[in-house]
Amino acid sequence: ELRMSSSSFKDEGKDELGPLHPITPRRVKNLDEFIKFGWYTGMVLVAAEFLCLSTLSNMVYMVFSGANPTVIGCGEYKLDESGNNCDRLNKLMNETGCLPNLHYQFESVNVEFNYICDDAKVIKNSISLQMTAVLIGAFLFGQGSDLFGRRFVLIVGLIGSSIFSAFTAISPNLLWFNVFRVLAGLFTGGVSAVQGVYLVENIPRKHRMLINTIITWSPNFIIYPIIAYYAQSWRMLAYGSGVINLIGVVSILFCHESPRFLIQKGKIDEARKVISSIRRRNGDSCELRSSEIEEMLVHEQDQFETIHIRTKQHTFLDILNTWKMFKWTSTLCFGLIVTSLVNYGILFNMEKLSGSLYLNNIFFGIIRWAMNISVGVLDYFIERMGRKILNSLAEIFNICCLLLISFLYYYNLSGEYASLIRISAISATAMCAQVYIAKFMTATELYPTSVRNLGSAALSMSSRIGTILGPPLFYLGDLHASCPYMTLSFSFSLTSSSSLSISLKRRECY
Repeated sequence: ELRMSSSSFKDEGKDELGPLHPITPRRVKNLDEFIKFGWYTGMVLVAAEFLCLSTLSNMVYMVFSGANPTVIGCGEYKLDESGNNCDRLNKLMNETGCLPNLHYQFESVNVEFNYICDDAKVIKNSISLQMTAVLIGAFLFGQGSDLFGRRFVLIVGLIGSSIFSAFTAISPNLLWFNVFRVLAGLFTGGVSAVQGVYLVENIPRKHRMLINTIITWSPNFIIYPIIAYYAQSWRMLAYGSGVINLIGVVSILFCHESPRFLIQKGKIDEARKVISSIRRRNGDSCELRSSEIEEMLVHEQDQFETIHIRTKQHTFLDILNTWKMFKWTSTLCFGLIVTSLVNYGILFNMEKLSGSLYLNNIFFGIIRWAMNISVGVLDYFIERMGRKILNSLAEIFNICCLLLISFLYYYNLSGEYASLIRISAISATAMCAQVYIAKFMTATELYPTSVRNLGSAALSMSSRIGTILGPPLFYLGDLHASCPYMTLSFSFSLTSSSSLSISLKRRECY
């Protein structure tokens, strides 16, 4: 009596429930699907803009504060302003004891502390020292953001940058100036390493490309020269950088910690509170969405507990452990070192170009921003406009500009074609932004997910190495004015050919 056939169960199931079908589990939405554009997003974008401006104000501070003046005379003796007067100046100073007369557009550290002619190299070395501090700060604070949170690290970085920028303004001599600039660089490196991650984690996925095109360094390269123009001296500009950093602190205090970070660290209850606050600010009161968010958080909690047990810890050796990975990493890293050599080498020697120091930097920002927007539009509407084409075109363009400048200097045509050199140098520097984008995007496509962050970190550090070496690279100009540009064009040719080999290998893989 207790035994029943399987058909009995089937029949019973049909009578009461109808035909039985396999149950398909409903897909749990992820966090990105709940991030919507609203009032809170606007607050994040305001904070992101001040983060960009604060980072730029410290990174390119020495473009103006380290500008080398032109010697136009010594006491009552006038010298040819267009020539190299350093040898004649030293002779006059030794014979007559006269004081040098200087022409400058911005009262830099060189002017106040009298670091001119060959002594100006001391200031260029100071720039490399500051950029080394930025590299160290990016490494330390980048690790700290994974432990203590994006928002906390950004606040600490901005406060530190603000304090030591203010101390820079009261430096009594070059020694203390270097100490304070190095400390400011450490905190600036931290902000630069975390700001992009914080922005991406707090904006809707479909708006990320557009926002990263608009809120970037490029428009701030237009704003900062205007601030420098009204500051007129390195001390006032340092105070201005401090104020910009303080405004950045205030703006980010109105924002929450990244919900993505909280979820990744297993702080689900805190993430729940943050998401609820963001929804209130955006005016989102949908009960259905609230239940979906709760379901997502429960799912993320389960995922965290599973992944936390099974995840393997990776190191930088994992992006070098095979010949293929070693070739990818070395090629991309070398490419970014060369790109930063061009970008910051020319940028920190901008005073050598003809025309206004302020307008040159503004034109640089306008050209760079226009290129960013144009490439973004082309990439969106033209499917065949891939990263390989973008990278190749940008590198070929830079090689042509650098070779043209080398040719004009080599044949002593720099005076006659000063405007052409100016346009070529600014355009090459602006185009470097596209090379940066192409190489970082290539890295995201090449590296496996498990080591992708390590690959990006290696590329970032390589970029900083180029930033450190960029200013002293132009010491080659002591041999001949064309030498720095010839070296850069040759280096770009090497990285362009190696990048092409990676593209061909990728094509074979597919």
